[in-house]
Amino acid sequence: MSVPINSRPEHGARRQFGVWSAAFALSLVAYGATNRAWQASGPQEQTARPVLTEETQAMFNGWALLAAGDTAKAAGYAQSVLDKYPRNISAAALRVEAEIARGGGQAGLLAYENWLGGRKLEDGYLLRRAARAILWEVAGDPAVGVEALQHLAADEDPEARAQLARRMVAGGFGETRALARLGDQGAIQRLIRQIETGEGSRMLQIDALIQSRSPLAIPPLIKLLKDTNYPYHIAAAADGLGTLGARQAIPDLQRLYNDQSQLAPTRLMAAAGLFKLNDMTGIQLLMRNLASDVPTMSIGTAQLMAGNPSPEWRAAVQRGLSDPDPAVRVMAAEILALADREASRAALEALLLDDNQVIREKASQAMVQKVAGDFGTFRRFLRAGDALTRVQAGGRVLELTR
Repeated sequence: MSVPINSRPEHGARRQFGVWSAAFALSLVAYGATNRAWQASGPQEQTARPVLTEETQAMFNGWALLAAGDTAKAAGYAQSVLDKYPRNISAAALRVEAEIARGGGQAGLLAYENWLGGRKLEDGYLLRRAARAILWEVAGDPAVGVEALQHLAADEDPEARAQLARRMVAGGFGETRALARLGDQGAIQRLIRQIETGEGSRMLQIDALIQSRSPLAIPPLIKLLKDTNYPYHIAAAADGLGTLGARQAIPDLQRLYNDQSQLAPTRLMAAAGLFKLNDMTGIQLLMRNLASDVPTMSIGTAQLMAGNPSPEWRAAVQRGLSDPDPAVRVMAAEILALADREASRAALEALLLDDNQVIREKASQAMVQKVAGDFGTFRRFLRAGDALTRVQAGGRVLELTR
């Protein structure tokens, strides 16, 4: 369930209009001070008073109306300026704010696009205002709310970070993972303690530690390599150590790879971890799997080796792009983005038309996360039917305008 933007304390009508009212009051104080200074200067200093233009007066009235809560009239004042001065950025900002206040993030996005018209030069800072509103609107959604809050917290939104922290303390794993991704030391230490005590899902905790990219994650993951009771934990830790650049783990990873008693996934992940650390101890196993006739094995191995697009890697990805299974094609297109963004985009655009909704959503998410780099594409996906795609598009807009 979405949280209306005006139901949150940080974006509620009272606080929002309070801020505008304060700004309006300060402007009057500043004007009064300027006027007194002008009068005190005496006749010997014939300094001309600044004259408010019709355009400036309209903007002054519009912001005052918005502060008073009359969003419709504020939008009308903004539009009256835009009708006469179509490229006025201040009027566009007022229109976007007024539309967000009365209709939410999508209304703000539409106002921005109406102002943009056919111009090719986007204004990322107006777009980010709509993106933030869209993210806040889904912040209470159980499925995607945590990710929305993570993007907002990364954008230095104090309320988003406070919400994540409160939920983490209450036992929320998703919130702990989100804060760990943001580099929060407390969240990372919490994950390490959970791994050591066996509290919760260790596989999820391992993944969260890897996603944190923190050096603090390396010692507990190395320790997990000796946890012979849980081979899949070993496999996940082995690949993660490669992702984290933990060269001190190379001897342990070599030992795992050379131990023929280990399960095949464990040896494969040890080989992948070593490969990411530029150690070719397990290259023969990786190349054999890369050439496999089993599409999921071949493309899965290509994913593990994505940092080094060799000719064999490219051949495996090309086979994946022509596989009858659209799920394999999505994986291949996403991986290809690291080496050939335009080819990846073309493959994903085709998959956006697939009959299967899940495939369309996966293709949308891959496009936003791996391929898109322009505001026009992000605007398109800010309107996606899939909430996760909207969240990811909003997050990318914030990232590109910080």
